Amino acid sequence: MVEVWLPYGSSEIPVRVPEERLQGILLPGTRNTELDISVEVNRALKSSNLTDLAKKAGQVCIAFGISSNKQLLADVAKLLIDEVIANGVSPNSITLLRTVDSPDQEIVGLPGMIVAHDPNTSPATSPGGLQTQFPVALNSTFVDADLKIVLGELKPHHFFGLSGLPDIVLPGLASADTVRMHFSDRKGKSPLDLYAERVKVANSIPNLLSLSYVSDANLSPARIAFGTVSDCLDALSGVVQEVYSRSIRKAADIVVMGAGGAPLDMSLNRAIESLPAALAASKRDGALIVAAECTSGHGGGEFYDWCVAHKEPRYLEMRLRHAFNYEGFKAAFLQRTLQTRRIYLV
Repeated sequence: MVEVWLPYGSSEIPVRVPEERLQGILLPGTRNTELDISVEVNRALKSSNLTDLAKKAGQVCIAFGISSNKQLLADVAKLLIDEVIANGVSPNSITLLRTVDSPDQEIVGLPGMIVAHDPNTSPATSPGGLQTQFPVALNSTFVDADLKIVLGELKPHHFFGLSGLPDIVLPGLASADTVRMHFSDRKGKSPLDLYAERVKVANSIPNLLSLSYVSDANLSPARIAFGTVSDCLDALSGVVQEVYSRSIRKAADIVVMGAGGAPLDMSLNRAIESLPAALAASKRDGALIVAAECTSGHGGGEFYDWCVAHKEPRYLEMRLRHAFNYEGFKAAFLQRTLQTRRIYLV
């Protein structure tokens, strides 16, 4: 019997398969050499214009995104904050800003004031100068800071291509109205268009830098990058492809998969975003067993409304062509997948 542990909420859940039935285990890759986190982060910070910006900054805001390895996020954050303080910024002038997807426990104890962004209640301000199809309002503490740094892990995303970096800003630090307009009733848009919009917004904000990394199967950093959002995307996108792409020799009758653990499996709505990973590995009419805790249930009224419309996927897809809606897109994807696969949710 082979035992594999899958992420499940904030813990893990075991999968036990008879060895003769197991076709393979798909995991991210590992790098041949382990990076010294301290050396790599300091090298990246020293090679940038952080020193000049920090010396001119009265207020610094560091916004945290998602991370598979909580301790790694804490270690990288500590090195970043130490470097900012070494350049003359007072700890009292540093705000640590948590997005909805950032864990809370790993930034406790770091110098600076910790604030959690709430899209419904946090004050929001337009950065100004953004050329978008709708008004963008972001967390006021973030917008008003003289130096802004986003910190998190760059990960693959099956609909947007990548996640964990520009989305720290949008939708991670946006107001509820901005998030709604970003996702809903978009004429002639697709998920890739929405991602490009996020990158454009992040790159348009002055004095915004990014410290990001890619994690391998051991949750160790495969590479660390610092600079503008575009700089980090250019440096890390190929590493994401290298670490997370896997060849599948033969499709299986049954695929058991994890949705990624919290916050990626907090609802059915979020867990669906991981399903494409299993489709290439499973036979048509095969079974997908998805381990997702779904503490928030189905995950939103709009997604639920699309799911229970009792319409064929082609009807939903036709609606999306007229006015793209991300919640509707995921509902249509789920309905289409259910036509070719049997899906069981654990």
